Amino acid sequence: MKRVIVVGGGISGLATAYHLKKLRADLVITLFEERERPGGVIATLRRDGFLVEGGPDSFIIQKPWALELCRELGIEERLYPTEAANRTGYVLHRGRLLPLPAGMALGAPADLGALVTTRLLSWKGKLRAGLDLILPRGEERGDESLGGFLRRRLGNELVERIADPLLGGIHAAPADRLSLQATFPRLKEIERQHRSLILGMRRAAGPAGQSPFRTLPGGMGELVESLRAALAGVEIRTEARVEEIVPGKGILTKHDGMAAQAVVAAMPPPAAAGLFARSSPALSQALRSIPAVSTATVSLAYHRPHPTVSLAATGFLIPRAEKRRILACTWSSRKFAGRAPDGDLLVRAYLGGEAGEELLKGTDELLSGIACEELAAIMGIREAPAFAVVHRWPKANPILEVGHAAKLARIEKLLEECPGIFLTGTGYRGVGIPDCIRDARDTARQIAAAL
Repeated sequence: MKRVIVVGGGISGLATAYHLKKLRADLVITLFEERERPGGVIATLRRDGFLVEGGPDSFIIQKPWALELCRELGIEERLYPTEAANRTGYVLHRGRLLPLPAGMALGAPADLGALVTTRLLSWKGKLRAGLDLILPRGEERGDESLGGFLRRRLGNELVERIADPLLGGIHAAPADRLSLQATFPRLKEIERQHRSLILGMRRAAGPAGQSPFRTLPGGMGELVESLRAALAGVEIRTEARVEEIVPGKGILTKHDGMAAQAVVAAMPPPAAAGLFARSSPALSQALRSIPAVSTATVSLAYHRPHPTVSLAATGFLIPRAEKRRILACTWSSRKFAGRAPDGDLLVRAYLGGEAGEELLKGTDELLSGIACEELAAIMGIREAPAFAVVHRWPKANPILEVGHAAKLARIEKLLEECPGIFLTGTGYRGVGIPDCIRDARDTARQIAAAL
């Protein structure tokens, strides 16, 4: 019998163990998770009739891997989309919430009418964005920044007011720092195929009003529990911290060790780096070259509040120029049904990111107070929340910056010198639940073939 150790019980580690179990029934699989529960940043809790998500509240279906996994687990029929009446979003502009133009899923407008009529852009900004219709294809420039690419096609104003908070916000980092190739390669492919981003987005647009998001009645924690149920025979050790991974041997914990033919570090690069500090310093240093930022979510539950803005949306984005202390806000109970009692409101504010690390040193009470103050100023909610829940995610958001592909190639080269060691998780070949599930599946295939 051959043993595989999975270090990390987030969605990446659980999915790796799941696919390994499917591929090789002859393997002994042990999963180590240092927290008291598996799931990683997927953290769902119920309180007083509210369903609170600490991390991801859904996944996108354009990338099919999470949907495929739900189908295999028998929970696909339980998936449901965002509320049909609330599928727009707002952007904070000069202190006011203005509607996000329709068709902006990738930061480029698919709806020319919405671009022309939006109040988020000046006429100069709209005309500059419209130049995309006649501009030639850009030259092949190697790894270009996401912000630089979008500025070249659509102009500074659209990027700063819409695309950066929309796309950069997903990564908690400025779009000008992110690698186009590593984050949104589809944009470059649209330019290659259609020349114009606007024309390409219009041709690729799905039915108007269709939601790209899916969630579960029990929150994303239901996906974690379904995975755990499918891992019968896999040993899952919680509150079990791995101190070191030793290539060719196995792992060391505080008290003992365990030998294995293969070890998977299923975690973001900065977290994995510490596990190789002594056994493979070069690999550890290469992993540290992929930076990460910390974030926190503050969920606030309100009993029958009286906001001064329309709640017919999923929430709002905040451009950097607005200089607010929160990054964005999801109106959770407006986005998905079943998240709050009738008439009540559940919202979730995001803090931290590249410019907000210092703020996260404050207490939970301080962060909750900041969120309440910001929502009072932006949404007009003066009532005190019934409760607040703070989730902190230290260095859990890797930044796939320009040059990421070269860093990844360096890491993969060093892995050739580390027999039986595999890496998966957010921050290597993508971020988000679908990308993590795909990479976990591919990693399981590599392990099954290697053994």
